[in-house]
Amino acid sequence: MADRLVKVLENGRLVTRGIFRRGRGVEILLDRNEVLPITVDWSGWLGTDTIASVTNAASGASISNEANTTTQASMTVSGASCGYFDNRITTAAGSIKELRVYVRSFDGMREKDYGR
Repeated sequence: MADRLVKVLENGRLVTRGIFRRGRGVEILLDRNEVLPITVDWSGWLGTDTIASVTNAASGASISNEANTTTQASMTVSGASCGYFDNRITTAAGSIKELRVYVRSFDGMREKDYGR
């Protein structure tokens, strides 16, 4: 399985692998029964600071298997036809940073038929 990774760099710039950039956040596509692991690498934004805690607030998406190191947050996403979650870190120095992850399903997405 391809990994899904978001790197948050200084000034909030994003580099992604297996995930689309969408505005100031990112977007993933999944099938109805698909379960995807995601990693958010905050090391570029953190500098010498470290992650003290991570929370994920979801709307329309299911988040499980949440874990973090001092520089990364990981979670598993499933069960959404349309929704999002906010991956929020608090650093040891007290800074707070949030990344919005939009979740869309292939269900309901249809090709346009221009012949009719």
